Amino acid sequence: MNQNIFVVYPSAKLGDFIWHVPFIKHISDISNKKVILITRKSTSAHDILSNEDYIKDIHYIPFKKGLFNYIREILLMRKLFRKFKAKEVWILDKISRPAIAAKLSNIKTINGFGVTNQKLWITNKKSLNRKDLKIHYIERSKKFFSLLNKPIDYKFTNIHINEDLINIIKKELTPNNEKIITYGIDSSEMWRSWPKEYFSDLVLKINKEDNCKHILIASPQNSKIAVDIMNRTKLKNIFNFSHLKILDIMPLLKISNIYIGNDSGILNLSAAIGVKSIGIFGATKSFNYSNNIIPVISEEGEISSTSDRLLDNKGKTIEDPRLATRVNVEDVYKKFKENFTF
Repeated sequence: MNQNIFVVYPSAKLGDFIWHVPFIKHISDISNKKVILITRKSTSAHDILSNEDYIKDIHYIPFKKGLFNYIREILLMRKLFRKFKAKEVWILDKISRPAIAAKLSNIKTINGFGVTNQKLWITNKKSLNRKDLKIHYIERSKKFFSLLNKPIDYKFTNIHINEDLINIIKKELTPNNEKIITYGIDSSEMWRSWPKEYFSDLVLKINKEDNCKHILIASPQNSKIAVDIMNRTKLKNIFNFSHLKILDIMPLLKISNIYIGNDSGILNLSAAIGVKSIGIFGATKSFNYSNNIIPVISEEGEISSTSDRLLDNKGKTIEDPRLATRVNVEDVYKKFKENFTF
């Protein structure tokens, strides 16, 4: 009987999801089977992992709050586990509903972080503790696999893209082998984004070197930021691609000579695709999990020594847009010159 391995990753953020892709592959490797992934639609997992040979199938569950949604999603996952004859379920989080659904499906191996009441439903004897919830997502999951005697040699993911999509966009955008510089000008938390005026000044400064094509990408709701940057620079070789979906953004990133952007999901995606990616870390702490991410931090130093963001005395994030301006235009331009050849 062909029994399947399920991996549940419930977080909604693109960047966090990309950090966890190596763990999903690790489960496939140690099981010697392709895995079925359950995650949220906002991760764009169908598009991002469509060319990965360790993925058998992907299903989206919203993981919404509320008792009705709690019960409904347990039943939805139980239906999936039974339909696809689940043998094992791995939960890369502390939530309980996938573990309950697995228990109701009589699955014998249910591995989860074991924090809070999830511990009542999982089968792994060793689990994380509440203090582990304060460490970085990658370190937390690495500890989880070590506790289960399934240690991972963590390497940042390498995402594959359909070659046909790459060739199509390359033919359209660079018919004369023009250099492409792509800018990620927004973030899911706009308080940590670099000001549009800074992006405008950087584009003008870079454009003096050579007549590259400057591509601006943001979520559709933040497209006006791109329009404002274009109006301010008044260049003919700057383009607003904020209408693109992830499936189209990926080949665009792949043909880019370099990427420059805020600390965001697209920065992580760009690095995962294999592009040199300059990350602007004014309001957040930089990280070194990928050689493709080139951090730019303020001359004042990292934002915090204990957290990935600045916290008040109650442990709440200080959402001050001025923090992003700790990194100035010259800081980013200098890093660009060190890593880009015209």
